[in-house]
Amino acid sequence: MRKTTLSSLLTLTVLTACPSTDGTGNDEVDSTGTETAGDTASDATETGSSSSSTTTATTDTTDTTDTTEPACGDGLVDPGEECDDANLVDTDECTAACTVAICGDMAILAGVETCDDGNTEDGDGCDATCMIESCGDAVVQGMEECDDGNMVDTDACTNMCRNAVCGDTIIYAGMEECDDGNLVDTDACTTTCTNAVCGDMIVYEGIEECDDANLDDTDMCLNACTLAVCGDGVIQAGVELCDDGNVDAGDGCSDTCELESKYVFVTSTLQTGNMGGLAGADAICNARAAAANLPGSYMAWLSTNQANSTPATRFTQSTQPYVKVDGVKVADDWADLINGSLDSAINVTETGGPPPVGMVTCGPNSVWTNTNANGTLFNAANSCSNWTSTNGLSLWGFSSSITSTWSSACQAGSCGWMEPIYCFEQ
Repeated sequence: MRKTTLSSLLTLTVLTACPSTDGTGNDEVDSTGTETAGDTASDATETGSSSSSTTTATTDTTDTTDTTEPACGDGLVDPGEECDDANLVDTDECTAACTVAICGDMAILAGVETCDDGNTEDGDGCDATCMIESCGDAVVQGMEECDDGNMVDTDACTNMCRNAVCGDTIIYAGMEECDDGNLVDTDACTTTCTNAVCGDMIVYEGIEECDDANLDDTDMCLNACTLAVCGDGVIQAGVELCDDGNVDAGDGCSDTCELESKYVFVTSTLQTGNMGGLAGADAICNARAAAANLPGSYMAWLSTNQANSTPATRFTQSTQPYVKVDGVKVADDWADLINGSLDSAINVTETGGPPPVGMVTCGPNSVWTNTNANGTLFNAANSCSNWTSTNGLSLWGFSSSITSTWSSACQAGSCGWMEPIYCFEQ
């Protein structure tokens, strides 16, 4: 308790008594206290001066006591206080608890601190210097997945301090081609954040009809990611026999991509009589046709003395025309082909060029056959041991002829000669 100097109450009493009347004529009082006669006149003159009086004088000094308790904010630094700036403002240098403001005291010092969470730990939103931690300060905190200390939004850590991932609408430079922020795999940007392209096995809705991710143009999905259809100019294996790029009838390939004719050609290559038998000769025909992108399968116009080993016994006898690859008709059908007269000579190779020149003993346009013009065997001894040897003799036709000599023209020479063969589509 705070006190000032105290004074006591001083009482001063002054008592003055006048003497009794003596022989001078002053009033006397008898023993009963009654004034005697004869003194009245003199009493009158002495009133106020000769009477007895008592005077009391009092001096009062107040005893005051200050009962105010010491408190923070009174401007006095009392015991236990570090400071006292006479206010209870908690954001200046002296807090409302009369302590010096420091980081970690839960009071934000204006102009110095931007936060104060009562500790000096990093990573909890308010760092050890009482500054607000934020994305880009290089400290991973709170809900942050990363913090690389920069504001580059296209690197591994975005400006929201989240790890860059496909689907966050931000294109991760060098890693993503696109990022549309969704998990729809059939739009322009796939769920792996790559641009939709033909061949990625994902059908781009509204743009692609199919996508089989291969370069096989003869299956049901073309290399342009469109469905194979008759008239697209590509022969769908196992489905179409031809495809001339249109759906017109009467041009060799029908409007349903069925052959309206059969191709026939003389090979652009020369071979000896040893062709690996009929199977080997057929393989030569099919290899040449494939090299020229011709449709269908082919057999060689050759004969042996084995069973079912002549064109007449093993060929499909077509009811459609036989044509060369340049479109010129050779015969109306099988019957017309074997009647001994052709509409035009078989003088065009699979590539559309002229026949190659082999041995000229029989003629410059000799072709291996050992077959009559009607498709039957000419002579068993003239097949170069069933087309497996270069020894012996054979029979040749002329690719320049439209008579029966197109198949049976010259019997001479050797199985070692180099000549072409005729190939017919089946």
